[in-house]
Amino acid sequence: MRSGGILDRRVLAAFDFPLLLVLVSLLGLGLMVLYSAGFDPARPTLLVSFLSYQVENPVFVRQLYYFGLGFVLILVAVALNPQIYMRWSYWVYALCLLLLSAVLLIGSSSHGAQRWLEIAGFRFQPSEPAKLAFVFALARYMSKHIPSNERYRLMSLLVPGVIVLLPVVLILKQPDLGTALSFLAIGLAMILFIGVERRLLLSSGIVGLVSIIPVWSLLRPYQKRRVLALIDPHADPKGSGYHVIQSQIAVGSGEVTGKGYMQGTQTQLEFLPENTTDFVYSVLSEEWGFIGSLFVLGIYFLLIVLVLQVAKRSRDLFATLVCVGVAAHLFVHTVVNIGMVVGLLPVVGITLPFLSYGGSSALTFMFALGVVLGISMRRWTVLQV
Repeated sequence: MRSGGILDRRVLAAFDFPLLLVLVSLLGLGLMVLYSAGFDPARPTLLVSFLSYQVENPVFVRQLYYFGLGFVLILVAVALNPQIYMRWSYWVYALCLLLLSAVLLIGSSSHGAQRWLEIAGFRFQPSEPAKLAFVFALARYMSKHIPSNERYRLMSLLVPGVIVLLPVVLILKQPDLGTALSFLAIGLAMILFIGVERRLLLSSGIVGLVSIIPVWSLLRPYQKRRVLALIDPHADPKGSGYHVIQSQIAVGSGEVTGKGYMQGTQTQLEFLPENTTDFVYSVLSEEWGFIGSLFVLGIYFLLIVLVLQVAKRSRDLFATLVCVGVAAHLFVHTVVNIGMVVGLLPVVGITLPFLSYGGSSALTFMFALGVVLGISMRRWTVLQV
């Protein structure tokens, strides 16, 4: 069935309020944690330029603006028919590849990595929206080229492999190993959703294990130090192991119920590095304890389940694959970020959705969930190019 317009009465009646409620809950929790993590009495910032009210946290104010813009993007994503994403998916994907290429030529650097572009005074990280663009492109190709036996063989994976690997190669050159691996994980999840022959799956696993040694030789020195710090962070407690050690202290000191809101010593005394970005979950764990941390994990789990339910209810394969890609995007970021916070995974700079500070990440995730909301409202629709 094809929908007759952008929004009609039937579409509005099918609005997915549970998904929106869980999203808003995470945004509220994110602002609470970020306010504590970035609290700085020495840097009062006007909440709104024409009001005299000041907030002692510039990071919180900027994130609040990003969330406000994110809600505008959600409204846009909900209003658009998913058929538009399908029709323009390859073009948007190509644009993102151009932006990723531009990063290598004219991008700005920070902490030894060249990952950002600045256009008209606005600084953003193209690899974040590129994740959603590549999900659209991969979903379109896979929905229109289903394997004859409904399971991928090696030759039938050539084009999907190229769609996944092109942005991965460009991102590895920045270098940004964590983001590149997240692309691979999202693409793998979408491919496995359709199905892969067992022999190919087994042989790929063997090749992956064998390639560990040559891949290790290709890693940059700082990337090797991060992996080694995972094994024994105390071997270099003031260098590569510092982040992990301080994070583990913060998480462990929260115990069961936490030290209380804005009472975390690791955070407020600034022992915890990157406490508004990569290690914001450490702030939450120290202040809210095991119970609070588990509660937030439950909200993430519920959000991913709700996105997968939209995928299950959709009658169109493109829309289903997009939802699977968005769910994988959320899952990878959540698991990897929390894994590196507690010392189970190396520190690779992956943000925690809606809790970590960052405009590019927040806007991409909010637009992606807006797309899922739009798909949920039109779940009876079969798309046509």
